[in-house]
Amino acid sequence: MKDVYYLYRSDRPEKKLVMLMPKYKHLHHFGGIKPDGTPYRDYTLLSDKSSNFYEPDKVKREKIKINYLNRHKNDPKGVHNPSSMSDIILWNKKTLRGGIRDYENKFNVKVVFKDIKLTDTIKKKLLI
Repeated sequence: MKDVYYLYRSDRPEKKLVMLMPKYKHLHHFGGIKPDGTPYRDYTLLSDKSSNFYEPDKVKREKIKINYLNRHKNDPKGVHNPSSMSDIILWNKKTLRGGIRDYENKFNVKVVFKDIKLTDTIKKKLLI
């Protein structure tokens, strides 16, 4: 049976997302947000026509993606590493859903995405 992880919008103002791993009773925040509340760009935002970060030139989009992945290639990797979560979920596919599917396939897990901000109530329910 696959482990089930839960992906939420982060409750930390400087992070985009948080992955809860109930089996291990812990969580990992990833994806950056600037002090002014603006998210740092990622491949999903660069590919989204409704995003302020949208890059219509596919070649430029791919170059930005490759540069990001090269800058982070020596970061620790694995199912529990925020760097892997960013690489696979935010920088691997054009959509968040596509990135989630790749993460699930790579690590043989099930990720339930809830497009809401993580609350203490949810955290307690899933991690206790």
